[in-house]
Amino acid sequence: MAHKIDLVKEFAEDEQTVLEKWNSWCASAGTRNFFYYGEQDRQFTYGEFDRYTNQIANTLQSLGVRKGDKISLLTKNALVAVSTMLAVWKCGALYCPINSRITGDLLAYVINDTRPTLLVVDQSSLSFVNDVADRLNHPPHLIIHQPARDEHDFDAVSADLSPASTFRSTTFEEVVAGTNGNLPLVIGPRDFSSIIYTSGTTGHPKGVVHRHAWLHNLCLPLSVMTHPDDVLYCDLPMYHIGGAFSNVTRALWAGASIGVWDRFSPKEFWPRIHKTGASITLLLDVMCDWIMQQPETPTDRENSIIRAHMQPLPDQHCRMSQRFGFDFAAVGYGSTELGMGFTGLVDEFVGEQGTPEHLWKGYSKEQIIDRVIGLTGAAAVVDGSSEVPKGFMGMPIASYEPSVIGSEGACAGIGEPGQLAMLPKLPDILFAEYHNKPEQTSEAVTGGQFFPSDIVSMDANGAYYFKDRKQGFIRVRGENVAATVVESELNKHEQISHSAAFAVPAEQGSEDDIAAYVVLHDGEDLTPAELHQWCQEEMAKFMLPKHIRIADSLPVTPTMKIEKYKLRERLLRELRDLG
Repeated sequence: MAHKIDLVKEFAEDEQTVLEKWNSWCASAGTRNFFYYGEQDRQFTYGEFDRYTNQIANTLQSLGVRKGDKISLLTKNALVAVSTMLAVWKCGALYCPINSRITGDLLAYVINDTRPTLLVVDQSSLSFVNDVADRLNHPPHLIIHQPARDEHDFDAVSADLSPASTFRSTTFEEVVAGTNGNLPLVIGPRDFSSIIYTSGTTGHPKGVVHRHAWLHNLCLPLSVMTHPDDVLYCDLPMYHIGGAFSNVTRALWAGASIGVWDRFSPKEFWPRIHKTGASITLLLDVMCDWIMQQPETPTDRENSIIRAHMQPLPDQHCRMSQRFGFDFAAVGYGSTELGMGFTGLVDEFVGEQGTPEHLWKGYSKEQIIDRVIGLTGAAAVVDGSSEVPKGFMGMPIASYEPSVIGSEGACAGIGEPGQLAMLPKLPDILFAEYHNKPEQTSEAVTGGQFFPSDIVSMDANGAYYFKDRKQGFIRVRGENVAATVVESELNKHEQISHSAAFAVPAEQGSEDDIAAYVVLHDGEDLTPAELHQWCQEEMAKFMLPKHIRIADSLPVTPTMKIEKYKLRERLLRELRDLG
């Protein structure tokens, strides 16, 4: 029987901030590898990265940065982002990264909303900052990162500060040249740590304000499953919690090491894994499809990945795990607002081991299962050889008490879908507020509970299942159809690689029609008419897509989420033109 892990007790007894955890590892394991930056083949131990970030922190302090200040970043460079993030925390300031793809009015809005003291910016993004200079209410001091000659600067466009601008500026190289002594500042769990902006595909993005206790609650349960000998692999951007916190800060908290690249590459994924010896990776959405599309080889299982977190869990998780020898597909549920709420494992090799013994590192397979069950409960680990219900997200961690609210406002029954509500059981682990948006904060948090716009259900064993976002339900003929269900049905077609379903206004009435874009496997040929016919034969009538389009690829964010709003706009323009 698994040993029960009292997360609430450990939260109270463990170090309360990421900096305390960092200092502890630097003192006890300063020569252990911490951060490998793949773009420059550059390795840092804990001690080396501590001194490197001290240099940045001391310079930031000399530039006037004080506790509570906000430091924004507009950079694609993961080393710049991570080193600045830790340095900012050492100054007691807030890490406020900006989506590196936004420009114009949206960029001006985020900078004005944050009102940072400093803005760290790639030279290749200076033109975007120049463009909005006259729209900034309080122009920040710029820290300009100039790429080294051997640095692969994606989408680089040479730019300098506009002669007419009023920005003060310092180069990042000058910032790194500071002294490497420790700053005496003490940070507490209630101190603010970051502002992370939501995607903002509808309206302005919201700045989610975190305290250090929020980071603690995210990293502690993740570190329960992470051994100091583990190596994490990350190619996600550092302006979302997946890259910056669930990967980098989690590795730091556990005393593990991490290999980081600036962006995902299907062709380079496995060479990177082999170079770092990574045992843990995080795969978002279509990343799984792209990796599976790579040519099969007899040595596909000859890799070190033990646990691949797949978000969301794809239909092909078992086939993918069997091909590449992943012992576990990790699942879960979290958000920028609540951090980590649920976790679970799909055991893809029950009673066996998929990862070669000579490449295994960290906890044994039995220990991993034991620790996850101890953290949540037995229903958090399921057999991957059996059909795993769609949307499986494991069981709740102890620091949150979830409930499922039905349509009448009462708790939904077993198996019935309803809106998720999360009640924190520990102080300050929920986000503090939406920055400068008190009304939207009050709408999301009522009576101490957070109400995300997600529909879930719970089974009789206490396991939870994601159904869809509230706006992801499509109202068709009196039925609420989950877009994820339509996609799952379409993906059963042997010629389809992946798909995206969404709602468009119905031609008649006030409900919706279903639209779908699909991407075929390489070399396949399928027409929309043929797929329509297949759907009529295989799918329930109320799920049938009214509009089907075959596409070479689907637009995605840097975190590999399909940008359905772009597909919807594309289709609506086409339908309007057809008149």
